[in-house]
Amino acid sequence: MTADTGRAALDGVRVALLRTPERGAAMAEELERRGADTVLVPLIAWEFPEDTTELDRFLRAASTYDWVVLTSVTTVRVLHRRALVLGTELSELLRGVRVACVGSATRTALRELGVLAAVVPAVDQSASGLLEALPAHPARALLPQSDLAAATLGEGLERRGWTVDAVTAYATVDYPAAADRRVPDSGEPGESGKPRTELAGEELVREIAAGTIDVVVVTSPSTAERLHAIMGELPVGLVTVAIGQRTANDAAAIGLRIDAVAATPGPAGIADAVSAAVANQPRKG
Repeated sequence: MTADTGRAALDGVRVALLRTPERGAAMAEELERRGADTVLVPLIAWEFPEDTTELDRFLRAASTYDWVVLTSVTTVRVLHRRALVLGTELSELLRGVRVACVGSATRTALRELGVLAAVVPAVDQSASGLLEALPAHPARALLPQSDLAAATLGEGLERRGWTVDAVTAYATVDYPAAADRRVPDSGEPGESGKPRTELAGEELVREIAAGTIDVVVVTSPSTAERLHAIMGELPVGLVTVAIGQRTANDAAAIGLRIDAVAATPGPAGIADAVSAAVANQPRKG
């Protein structure tokens, strides 16, 4: 059932989005449109590999593959920057190769660089959904990804007879990233571009303990791990929403309680899940 999208749906609810200001802006705007007060809490960041030799070698050879498979916006940002370092454009390195991407945000990031995706999952925008969307017949694929990426996609393709070259494109680290290795993030600017409250991890812990945060939105398996590391067991009454099923599964595996899962990872999907979870949770006071 679709949640109420009117302003009263989240009136007076304070939501902590575990994202950087750049990446959390569009989600924050949608939540605020429904009445929520949002704060942004960056817990993780991304760095280029300490040694990019292997990544650059595979990137130069990208056009020799049948497919290049991209599982995050961060991967697109990294490949774009490395292409520039190599003296070319990503669109040139990917000329003639079919590109598959995990979801609409990744597709948009590619399109901004002049690359059109041939395959994007229609509904399940996850590694599992991308696996289902790719052709069953064997092919040769390049899979640049995070150092923490699950083996779901690569192993699934290999079971179909694909040849998959997986390469680490970036490392996921605790926020903030090292200045000399930080992956630039153009983010999701949204419409207003207005400044929002940003909390450090320890400030989030204090505010949750004080009862001033009603909802926490967990935006990746890595943020789930970081939240669990700084919080441990979450207090009763705090609503937790996961951006997708993989994040929810990984959170559950480490003992982090998840109350609701967004059907889609975009701003509307997150806001719908928050609205539904809050509607099922008695208001404080």
